[in-house]
Amino acid sequence: MKKTTYLIVLLFSMQFVLAQSDSDYQNAIAIVSDGYNSNNAQKIFDAFSADLQSSFTLDKVKTFISKNQSTKGTMGESSFLLDDNGSKRYLTEFENASSILIIKLTADNKINQLALEEY
Repeated sequence: MKKTTYLIVLLFSMQFVLAQSDSDYQNAIAIVSDGYNSNNAQKIFDAFSADLQSSFTLDKVKTFISKNQSTKGTMGESSFLLDDNGSKRYLTEFENASSILIIKLTADNKINQLALEEY
């Protein structure tokens, strides 16, 4: 019985250690929103993990911002929708549209996935 109890406690404590908190995601969203609204691609790019930086280059971030700003406008509030296989989805209000912001963080709170989907 003691082994089972210790195992359960260990499993729960591991989940809390490895999981990012809501405030970690809110901080990441604030970085993305501030960088997006100020047209500062470098700020967003610097928050990326090394893996994401290799595939989502600074030029791609600049294109992502300009393309979405021209159609959606400035980024406003984001509300949590659901967890989706390690990433989180947020309903994000823009000046001219609503979109789903998909974001995933690494253990050191770097952005490992960033995408916008139509709502």
